[in-house]
Amino acid sequence: MDLLEAIQQTKPCRLFKTAQVPDEKLTKVLNAARLAPSIDDRQPWRFLVVRDEGTKVKLSQLLSKGALVRAAPVVIIALASEGESPSLVGGVVMSHLLDVAVSIENMVLAATAEGLGTFWISDFNADKISRFFGIPEGFQVVGILPIGFPGPETPTNGKSPNGRKSLAEVTAYERFNW
Repeated sequence: MDLLEAIQQTKPCRLFKTAQVPDEKLTKVLNAARLAPSIDDRQPWRFLVVRDEGTKVKLSQLLSKGALVRAAPVVIIALASEGESPSLVGGVVMSHLLDVAVSIENMVLAATAEGLGTFWISDFNADKISRFFGIPEGFQVVGILPIGFPGPETPTNGKSPNGRKSLAEVTAYERFNW
């Protein structure tokens, strides 16, 4: 599958089959994250991989979307190292958070290309997750990605046949005109 196909086919996966994710596929997903671009090539990311059922059950109890974590064969927790990329982007957001977001998107696209599904969980209490996994100060949890073979189709949000806004709704030329 080429990149544009992966982009077009990517959608949140909320149902997973029970089949395990082969190591080769997981490695490709993690490598895609590792190879993401970052500001000044600082690569401020770390990825905590969780496969143990007991750990996933305990993690799921800390999340409002815990059922996704319990159902997925693999969960990846994406972390940002604050000290490795301390610059502000546009005076608004720390670059290490954006860098990790880019690496997460690479994982989402690689998962799709490998026939896997995932869902970026962003609704969590970072302090609870950090305490549970022993994540030290200076690292921030940016996202939690349950990954597995997709189950039955997840309905779209109804905005268009594939659930996405049209290009005309999100694009302006030369001036802001919304």
